[in-house]
This record gives sequence, C-alpha cells and structure tokens, in this order.
Amino acid sequence: MAGGISTGWFFLERDCFQWLKGIILHTDVIKLSITLWWVWRFRNNMLFNGELWTISAVRRKVTLSTVENSVYNAKRRLWTEQPLWRPPEHPWVKLNTDGSWLRDIAAMGMGGVIRECAGMWRGGFSCGALTGDALRAELLALDAGLSLCWEGGFRKVSCECDCLEAVMPFQDRSTDRDYLHNHYDVIRRIRCLLARDWVVYVNLIPIEINSVAHTLANWGVRNTSSNVVWRSPPDFILFPLGRDSMS
Repeated sequence: MAGGISTGWFFLERDCFQWLKGIILHTDVIKLSITLWWVWRFRNNMLFNGELWTISAVRRKVTLSTVENSVYNAKRRLWTEQPLWRPPEHPWVKLNTDGSWLRDIAAMGMGGVIRECAGMWRGGFSCGALTGDALRAELLALDAGLSLCWEGGFRKVSCECDCLEAVMPFQDRSTDRDYLHNHYDVIRRIRCLLARDWVVYVNLIPIEINSVAHTLANWGVRNTSSNVVWRSPPDFILFPLGRDSMS
C-alpha cells in the first residue's frame, strides 16, 4: 500500500504484537494517530450530539492538528537544544561577568553577578567608564567580579565569561611577552587575584547564557559615572534572572 501504513504482509499471517510494532515504528505514526483521534471524535459527535461532520471537515481538522504538532515539536527542539545557565555545585559559587562598549559615545560598561548552588543571588555589580574598548571592558568586568568574590569570602569560584579574548590569558601560561598586551595592566591585576589562596576557574560560555551579566553591563554603560554593588537583584534584572532559574 503505497504512501500508507503498510508492513508488507497480511494481518492474519502475523500476531497482534508484530502488527502493532509495525505501526508504532512507522514514519507516519503521528499522522495515523491524529487521523484516528479525529475519526473517533467524528463518531462520538455523530452518536452523542447528533451532528454529522463532512469528510472534508474531518480532513481539515486532521491537517490543522498535524501542523500544530509540527510547530510544537519545532519549538520543543529549540527549547531543548538551547544552552542553559547551570548553577554550581555546593560549596562553589558562580561568577558571570560581561563588558559592554558603545563606540559612538566611547563608553564602557561592566557588570557581573555571583550566585550559589541553588541559583540564589549572592551579589552583583554594575559600573561604567569613559574611553577604553570592548576587550578592556570585558577584562575590567572580570577584575571587578573576582575582587567582589574575594571580598565576599568566597573561596571556590567558577567564573564564566562569553569573550574568548578575555578568557585566553588566564587559561594559557604567562610569557615574557605578556607585557606587550594593550591591557597588560588589567591582566596583571587579575593574575595577582588568581594567585591568592583560593580556587578559581575561568571558563568561556555562549553569550546566550550570560544574559544577567550582559544586562548589568548594559546598565553600567548607560550610567558611566556609576559604581554600584547590588546586594539584591535590581528590578531591571528580574526577567533574565528568572529565565536562568528555569535551568
């Protein structure tokens, strides 16, 4: 039976289990299930409500349900494949940092957030400064975030940043040419922080799961005279913070 549910053998030649298995494993099993559902609805509607649907109406309902199922599956794949922010294991904390740079006004913004194993807020910051560039903003955000962690007494820190150039200097060994880097002053400060008596890992993450730090940095770049430590989450951060909590 071309294009339909066919297993290539007569029903009476095989047992019921093999027949059902052939249907369940067929590529069109969803279409068959939707069709059977609407045929059953058609029968019930006729018996209990006295209404007789036309065949074209049933066919249209089957088509609409098939489309809705396809849309649902597409959205579900996007949701499951999208990377998610993950809280750290106890007793670690996770520091997310980000930098923002607005070329037209030559302003930098830095932001970061500290969260514990249950995803609860343990501190955050936003600050801004004039001049600089995008990479310097990323490095300054990392410097400020690590300083806040140290001052807060956290000694096991998983640090996440979405900028490869800001992460690489702290994953490679230092060399005699490091001083040639345009932002060696900030890199040196961060290396001094990392050399203290604590455990810190600096990791690169996708930008999609750094939205809380990104929002804090954007606030900083629009308030260049600011230097704020957020002891509790500000209102403008609640949406990205809630989205992270879903993980």
